[in-house]
Amino acid sequence: MTKNTTRIVRIALFTALICVGAFISVPIGPVPISFQNFFVIMAALLLPAKDAALSVLIYLLIGLAGLPVFAQFTGGLQTVFKPSFGFLIGFVVGSYVISKIVGDSRDYKKIFLATVVGEIIFYIVGIPYMYYILAGMSKAPGTITGLLQLGLIPFIPGDLLKMAIATAIAPKIKNAIQYK
Repeated sequence: MTKNTTRIVRIALFTALICVGAFISVPIGPVPISFQNFFVIMAALLLPAKDAALSVLIYLLIGLAGLPVFAQFTGGLQTVFKPSFGFLIGFVVGSYVISKIVGDSRDYKKIFLATVVGEIIFYIVGIPYMYYILAGMSKAPGTITGLLQLGLIPFIPGDLLKMAIATAIAPKIKNAIQYK
């Protein structure tokens, strides 16, 4: 395969994996627990920054075009009005930043730190967006604590586990495929 073909295949593969990750979800409130962010993180750890962000952006565009690739088998333009959509936007930015921080490194501490930064970005974009949408529906919590109980606290244990798994396996995958 040519270098360009390999690049396109890798971007497409991670776009597909993010779709699969969305289908593995548990509805717990306005934002479901899903496996999307694991594959967003893996894309960021294994692809160059632009390619990682592009794989997530393509995923978003496919979903916005109407294919049911978002959590709970949803899709279409109306999903921009769902409380969880801000997290999807955060995935684009976060994947780019994670990849930039990690670069070609296989250092576990650096990788884990990058995933922490990425998760923070996911939440910095997602939680205010969730609040804005819920406020528009008159369902927003009245306190910051209430907001964090809806959009952050229930996700921390699972996110830490996904970040730890990604940190453990990404360097091994990089070594196995000789990816630089």
